[in-house]
Amino acid sequence: MIEVVVTIAIIAMVSAIAMPALAKPLDTVKLRTDAREMASVLRLARQQAMTSGQPQTVIFYPENAKYKMSGQSAHILNPGINFLGTTTFMTKVGGLPACSFSPSGAPSSGGTITLSNRDNRLYVIVNAVAGRVRISESPPEDW
Repeated sequence: MIEVVVTIAIIAMVSAIAMPALAKPLDTVKLRTDAREMASVLRLARQQAMTSGQPQTVIFYPENAKYKMSGQSAHILNPGINFLGTTTFMTKVGGLPACSFSPSGAPSSGGTITLSNRDNRLYVIVNAVAGRVRISESPPEDW
């Protein structure tokens, strides 16, 4: 019985030491996942605008850590992942920052969304001219 208690105590101590070491990589995975998902939604909005001939908009809700493409359900960021600031998009829908794509695929304005966790930042960038969406570990050059 004592061996079981000692074994459990050792496992608990090793777990307590290992958990913080695993938290940082997991936070990085969550940040990258959210940035990729956001970039995918922006690309989908652009593609749907071009194929349907109708403008498409993605609205950002920085205070609620979510974003939404018109006519679709909201995407919520993982716990611990937040918007850093709002966005740099000049377009507003109901006072909220938004990225709209015309039927040509051009955005109403380019902009950047900064996502962060405790230790890192990723930038989801929409090019103002071509509408190209990319993810970067560095802010755009024109900042």
